[in-house]
Amino acid sequence: MKTATALRPNAVLRRGKIRLHNPEYTRPVTVFLAVFAGLATICFIAFPFDGKQIISRVGNVGTALKKLWAIVAADSPFHEFGITLRAFAESVWVAVLATMYSAVFGVFFAVFMAKNITPVKFAPAVLSAAFTLIRSIPSFIWVLMALVSLGFGPAPCIVGLCIVSTASFARLVAHSFEEIDAGVLEALAATGANRAKAFFMAVLPSAMTSMIAWLTTAFESNFLASAMLGYVGAGGIGYTISAALGSYRYAKGLVAISIVIAFIYTIEISFNALKEKLKT
Repeated sequence: MKTATALRPNAVLRRGKIRLHNPEYTRPVTVFLAVFAGLATICFIAFPFDGKQIISRVGNVGTALKKLWAIVAADSPFHEFGITLRAFAESVWVAVLATMYSAVFGVFFAVFMAKNITPVKFAPAVLSAAFTLIRSIPSFIWVLMALVSLGFGPAPCIVGLCIVSTASFARLVAHSFEEIDAGVLEALAATGANRAKAFFMAVLPSAMTSMIAWLTTAFESNFLASAMLGYVGAGGIGYTISAALGSYRYAKGLVAISIVIAFIYTIEISFNALKEKLKT
């Protein structure tokens, strides 16, 4: 009975039986769900939602799709396909560079944000507050500010996405660094290992799996953001989609959107395969 309790940290022994739900662990979750459900109910009541109108107009969806298909069929879907592919390659290039730079800067700042390994004691609080402020500002705002300084093109998109991705990546990696067992760090220190050796021998390898997962997620997010930011002059596949839809070239826009969907799906499949490899 004691063994079973030890194996399940949220289990408690009560009257000779194992109680799997310990209020000490489950109460915060219950409170969070209750507050979220209450806020959702208030928003549902406070904001207007005409369900009858929506249901009455469901039949218009089929008519709209038929008209859209007629426009698409009359267009040339692969007209200027080479330009579409170059724009897609530009978006991928922007996402790769933004993710690469944010990973390097994110790991650097994570070292100072992790409370168990930071060489500067006040750095975690300062960096956490600064990165929270950065993340609270949408990425397109950062890109627009970069556009003012750098002009139109992919460069401001890379800078804007890198700023937001660095803030998010640093926070996530810092949490992984903080989860390492303190005994491991103490053992390495007892053998004479300095901070750098302890970081590369224990801290970084322990967070590698999580870092790969977050890198994949960051790359996917940066690619989607770069596609959307094409609407504000950052170039890439987003600008192609915007120009195609704005000129009623729906077939060309549909091809560009299909390329984006196929690429995102490929990233998802590749990540799942990589995750299975890491498990084995």
